[in-house]
Amino acid sequence: MQIFNTINSINLSRPVVTIGFFDGVHVGHQTILEKTIEKAKELNRDSLLITFWPHPRIVLNKDAENLKLLTSLEEKKKALAAIGLDGMLIMEFTPELATQPPNIFIQQILVDQLNISAIVLGYNHVFGRKGEGNYNLLKTLETEGGFTAHQIDPVSVGEINVSSTKIRIALEQGLLNIANAMLGRDYSITGTIEGGRQLGRAIGYPTANISPSEPLKQIPGDGVYAVWVDYNNNSYPAMLNIGHNPTVEDGLHKTIEAHIIGFKENIYDREISVRFIKKIREELKFPSLDALKEQLADDKITTLKILEKV
Repeated sequence: MQIFNTINSINLSRPVVTIGFFDGVHVGHQTILEKTIEKAKELNRDSLLITFWPHPRIVLNKDAENLKLLTSLEEKKKALAAIGLDGMLIMEFTPELATQPPNIFIQQILVDQLNISAIVLGYNHVFGRKGEGNYNLLKTLETEGGFTAHQIDPVSVGEINVSSTKIRIALEQGLLNIANAMLGRDYSITGTIEGGRQLGRAIGYPTANISPSEPLKQIPGDGVYAVWVDYNNNSYPAMLNIGHNPTVEDGLHKTIEAHIIGFKENIYDREISVRFIKKIREELKFPSLDALKEQLADDKITTLKILEKV
């Protein structure tokens, strides 16, 4: 997949495009992208996603302090490349772009500069000033613009229409089965291992303290999880705690700590990825370190049983 940071650098002839932030690249996004790729092959053209960075809410200061991302920009690139997209244009999102009338964006960007042959949109996607750009507007401009517009219906998992917002809620609630089903893969966090207070090591369960590489990354709700840790092209079973470690800490600092089962290497300052499989239990405060050790022994057994089935 080619990645373009400016429109002028694009070397695709009359591409089939889709537009959106595509946070999570979930199964709904995947359906849109697959249709875009399918249409491009039908027309013997290339497929192109037009996306934006940074997130519009940050630029427009719309509840930006509460913004959480399912995918970092690097994670998004990898997911898109895996689907088979030909190109990705990363446009800088600016206040000027936000106030641009959608018909101007369509004419100047999609028609004049990209000369698109077709565009594929999700059922609820809007763009341009006040969200005035949509599928219906594109349909009215098809003949004049020399392209065709196509709309994708909602994609459901069970009875739930998939959306990035619903995935974030499921993650906050620790409902990994729902979140992962909507994503079409295991939710993951990539981060660097930092030094901690070594309390886990002192009780026989050394942990890797993970600092997420993307500061805005959505963190699942507090609790203990069965996870896979991917490091150096290998996957290791692990149990991971998200929370404040109330048994041994002051409760002021939230951490993400993984005990990688059977792992002996020193990986401080190294980058790992964690794939969340299932929440085991809530975080608890134990009356003693011995009680905590007993629970961790049970957690280890539970984790291995869960991961054996994956």
